[in-house]
Amino acid sequence: MDNLFAREAGEVENAFLAAPFEEDGWNRALRLFARRTGASRAQLLGLGDEATLFNFMPDIDPAYQHEFMEIEGWRPEVNWRVAAGGRPLEILSEAHYDVARQHSGTDAYEEHVRKWDGVHGCQTVLVEGEGLLVGLASLRSEREGRSEARDRTLFAAGATHALAAVRMQQAMAQRGAHMTAGAFDAIGVAAFLIDRRGTVAALSAAAEAIVGDRAGGALCLRRGRLGAAQRDADAILQAALGRALGGEAMQQYWIASPQEGEGGILCEVFVLPRREWDFGFDPRVLVVARRAADIPAMRTAPLRVALGLTEAEADIALRLANGEAREVIAAGRGTSAQTLGTQIKSIMRKSDVAREAELTALVNRLLR
Repeated sequence: MDNLFAREAGEVENAFLAAPFEEDGWNRALRLFARRTGASRAQLLGLGDEATLFNFMPDIDPAYQHEFMEIEGWRPEVNWRVAAGGRPLEILSEAHYDVARQHSGTDAYEEHVRKWDGVHGCQTVLVEGEGLLVGLASLRSEREGRSEARDRTLFAAGATHALAAVRMQQAMAQRGAHMTAGAFDAIGVAAFLIDRRGTVAALSAAAEAIVGDRAGGALCLRRGRLGAAQRDADAILQAALGRALGGEAMQQYWIASPQEGEGGILCEVFVLPRREWDFGFDPRVLVVARRAADIPAMRTAPLRVALGLTEAEADIALRLANGEAREVIAAGRGTSAQTLGTQIKSIMRKSDVAREAELTALVNRLLR
């Protein structure tokens, strides 16, 4: 190894290891990596199960990102780079692309790489697993030509340090999630931080108490995911989390308890802001859960006006929202279970909801 190579490899190492800690550090590291490997640009690409999670290239026109998504460039049948695959830290280059082009790639992608000077280059997989693939690539134009052995050797050396930097970014995101949960601990709030896959990345002590093994309440954890104990309520909660992961603004839902006489949980679902360099490790959604006191009986009047209910129907809707079982409501009103069922169907029709869980959520949104 010559002295120049050692110096350049050392510069790349230092740049990548500093990237997670410095403002604009990743841009500087990728620019230097491109120069040292004889390429126009370097790219850090994150692919999820069905889409691109991030696609970082310094100084690239925003139109590139739009065009990449438009042609569905993350799909292996479209993009011969993705089709080439490779094992973690295996270096692929033009010889591998030549083979991949024989069975993959579209005219739209070929036009795309020529337009954006990415015909040649090297690539490798840094992270693979848990629904995430992070890849590193150097992109060379037709004028720059195919990579040489020295370029590929320096690319391989730099890739190991890029992997260390990505892992550090991941560790910082996880630490940040636990620190955020700790902040909620300090004020006694039950908070769940949800990652891009819908898994609970961190939770406060108060949240842990709500979903504990012996809690038996409205919320629970199933395979690391936040859920509701009752099936109808769980369907509503999962839909809400899905919408939040898609970027929908704050939502509020009342989740009833399966235990007779036990109060439910009011869940507020917030979308967390995305950082510029989000590698898919940061939490995406915050769920704040709080037990709410019973809605007072005198609140039936605004409920009658809002939903067009009779006095009896408003009383029943309020009792359901407070978590009372049907048997308890029927006994308290001196009516049969069949009559109560008919009244609840009328309430749901007037409220334009299909499930009892949706009705209780609606009443709680209106009155709490």
